[in-house]
Amino acid sequence: MSIKRRTVLKGMALGSAALALGQAGLSQAAQATVNLRKPILVLVSDATAQSAFVDGVKANPSVAQTSLLTVDSSLSCIADLQQRLSTSKGERIVGLVDDASGILLLDLARSAGVQVHWVGQHVTKKGNSRHRVSVTEKTSSCVQQFAEFAQGCSRPMAITEQTLAANRHWASSLGFALASLDPSRRYLRTTPPKHNHAVDGHFVSFSIET
Repeated sequence: MSIKRRTVLKGMALGSAALALGQAGLSQAAQATVNLRKPILVLVSDATAQSAFVDGVKANPSVAQTSLLTVDSSLSCIADLQQRLSTSKGERIVGLVDDASGILLLDLARSAGVQVHWVGQHVTKKGNSRHRVSVTEKTSSCVQQFAEFAQGCSRPMAITEQTLAANRHWASSLGFALASLDPSRRYLRTTPPKHNHAVDGHFVSFSIET
């Protein structure tokens, strides 16, 4: 066999090996991406806010599956939530509910001893809104992501606790940010959807991990 032929065959073998390794790497990367996508439970109480917030959650690439639960102050609903918070392990729960339901839910969460990573208070009227948020280190980047995507949102000066102002598209931006497994990550060409209808009222948002 000539030296030239051996060189060509060696190059083909190395190329095939590199291709196999490349395909294995792509397969592992794809698997890692799949593993990063997790199901999430979304709690809502208001029809208008529900549509915008849930659409924002579903638009986030890190969400594998969305379960929707409408909450109210009935005894049966309270009992179901209390049992779920007490028995589920490793479940991610985010929500945007009316302020009365929000206070009740947060009390249940604290009683169950689950981790509350984000609490937001939202007051909005005629498309203009104020948002006061308190976060743990795990979701501190959510504040920046929310401010980035919410139309007309003021930029936070700190990420641990801040009062922000925004206008009509804040609810879907909030859902998108709270759904993020890694809020510091920027998803290329992926943004929360915009809704034509303003979300007016008093709301509480939260991110909980059981």
